[in-house]
Amino acid sequence: MSLWHTRSDDGFKTSCPVCGNKLIGDLEKGEQVCPSCGYVTFAPADEGPEWKAMDLEEKNKRVRVGAPTTLSLHDFGLTTEISRTMRDSHGRYLDPAMRATVEKMRKWQSRTRTINSEERGLSNVLSKINELCESLNLPDNVAETAAQIYRTSAKMKVAKSKSIIGMTAATVYLACRKCGVSRTLKEVARASGMEKGSVARYFRLVLKEVEKEYVPPPSVEKYISKLINTAKIDARVEHLALKLSGSTADSKISSGKAPAGLAAAYVYLSSVMIGQHIPQREVAEAAEVTEVTVRNRCREILDNFVIRQEFGPAK
Repeated sequence: MSLWHTRSDDGFKTSCPVCGNKLIGDLEKGEQVCPSCGYVTFAPADEGPEWKAMDLEEKNKRVRVGAPTTLSLHDFGLTTEISRTMRDSHGRYLDPAMRATVEKMRKWQSRTRTINSEERGLSNVLSKINELCESLNLPDNVAETAAQIYRTSAKMKVAKSKSIIGMTAATVYLACRKCGVSRTLKEVARASGMEKGSVARYFRLVLKEVEKEYVPPPSVEKYISKLINTAKIDARVEHLALKLSGSTADSKISSGKAPAGLAAAYVYLSSVMIGQHIPQREVAEAAEVTEVTVRNRCREILDNFVIRQEFGPAK
């Protein structure tokens, strides 16, 4: 007599544990019967929701859970927070006596969320990371990545005795590079209120001690699109600049060069070829590089490639 049995992916037994024959029955009712020996088994309870949804929008409306956990909060967003609106569940304002009670409860609830100095420090840095990401208009995944980088640096004791603003700017800039978001070091430094050299020093520290692998900057194509949107240049210029960049991507021109300067050069050359003749000064200001950088990158492109009439560079 065989004593083995198997289970399907949904938890139901597919064979009888007594005789080994295949079970039959009503899966919706949760009952299965062996046709040989009469063994009856019951399926495990369904732990899923009791409702059904036809699409993602309906699922989001019917789901009854709190906000998802996030790395950008020191407690992962698991604790509750008493609001400052001073309204009850019906939207009515609280009376003065209840307001004082709620304010005292909110104060102590805020204090109990950070019970030691490490949590208070982590909460302070993560709040500054969120503020910096909001000021730079960065997506949520960048803030999550920056929070993860800082948590790792704090666990490795790299962030100990370091400037909070410096570590914040460094982790945000590294997160931008990891997520492929086109933000220059100068932009991050300006938004954080620090010097570019100081942010670069903290960035090298985090890159060496925490990341331990080189993270390349975003591609030139992303800087081109950003430059076109910032300067409000014609979309035809962007199309041609992307075409030129793609045709010269395998060359040595981009080796060791800042993508912002290359993007400005491609945009300037494309504007001249289209016939718009945007001044180099305006392109350099929008890309936050110098005019000398734009001229040097343009000279390197023209020295190594011949741009044909159909706007296709060829060696």
